[in-house]
Amino acid sequence: MRKSLVYIADFSLPNMSAYALHVLKMCDAFSEQKYSVKLILPYKKKSYSFNTVKKEFLLKRKFEIISIFDEKKFFFFLTRFFFTFKIITYLKEKRIRNVYSRSIVPAIILSLFNYNVTLELHTEMTGFTKFFFKISNLNLIGKNLKIVVINKKLIKLLNIKNKNILILDDAVDSRDFKKSKVKILKNTCFYSGSFVRGKGIEIIKKLAQELPEFNFHLYGNVKTLINYKSENFPKNMIFKGYLTYNKLLKKINFYKILLMPYQKKIGVLIKNTNVQSYFSPLKMFDYMAAGKIIIASDLKVYKHILKNRINSILIDPNKIYLWVRFIKSASSSNNLNYLGKNAIKDVLGYQWISRIKKIQKFYD
Repeated sequence: MRKSLVYIADFSLPNMSAYALHVLKMCDAFSEQKYSVKLILPYKKKSYSFNTVKKEFLLKRKFEIISIFDEKKFFFFLTRFFFTFKIITYLKEKRIRNVYSRSIVPAIILSLFNYNVTLELHTEMTGFTKFFFKISNLNLIGKNLKIVVINKKLIKLLNIKNKNILILDDAVDSRDFKKSKVKILKNTCFYSGSFVRGKGIEIIKKLAQELPEFNFHLYGNVKTLINYKSENFPKNMIFKGYLTYNKLLKKINFYKILLMPYQKKIGVLIKNTNVQSYFSPLKMFDYMAAGKIIIASDLKVYKHILKNRINSILIDPNKIYLWVRFIKSASSSNNLNYLGKNAIKDVLGYQWISRIKKIQKFYD
């Protein structure tokens, strides 16, 4: 018998974020593990069918996506309360007690109402949400609230006193990566992701200036780049725009070198937040599963996964001359191709299905 599970997230569909990819892949993996999953979102465009979602995000199973509002709303704090009480009504009607949430306010309120709630946290908090989260440390709520964090440092940063904590990196589904015989683009590097400060745009600009004979293809939503129209980027730095996940994984086959040039301070779409010490980038796992040469910043936060000269090349983000040297070397010879083969093997330990199994084992 399939166990009912409600998954709560506070993004809307369609969506270009890694947050959306994470949640949809988690729901897919829960469904594969014999859960009857209902994903509750603030809003989903009616014309955006589940078949389209399944195709774009390479999902394997079917689950229900429930839209709370009839139109897209600005998600301020009071909206979150209204969102939560709509969810409570739905849970009562369906007699569902098990909840997994990426949304903080619903998770805490549902815990107060004695629902079995697991809250997954990826970043620090700001504003009233930060204040509200402190309530979760009260014994009244803590007994019903289990927490998953992306990195152990978040436990200290968020001052989490709850003892039911599981630390899990992000993941990938290696089955999504189909190798095809295509002509590799010569002297061309690949980057995917957002263009917020610290994610790599500044380093790629320097690399493009130092390597005029190379092209740098960047895939992602240019709206995350504040000065896109006004900034003077080199001609060999080419913004290719956002691609849906299924199209991006096909496109990655055309490249030999994948860049992860994070800086020491890494921003996200939440203002004044630096995730450098506790993030677990989804694209890292995608890059590994693709089996290409990864050249990444040497950051402590993911060195338990990316190993220098074993499955990637790790370089100090400030030493541009070393980036230049390894990009030239990787492009002109096959000496570093073994890195991709090792990455494919290593990433098998970070699959969505195994992530779900760890959650089940820890909390059951």
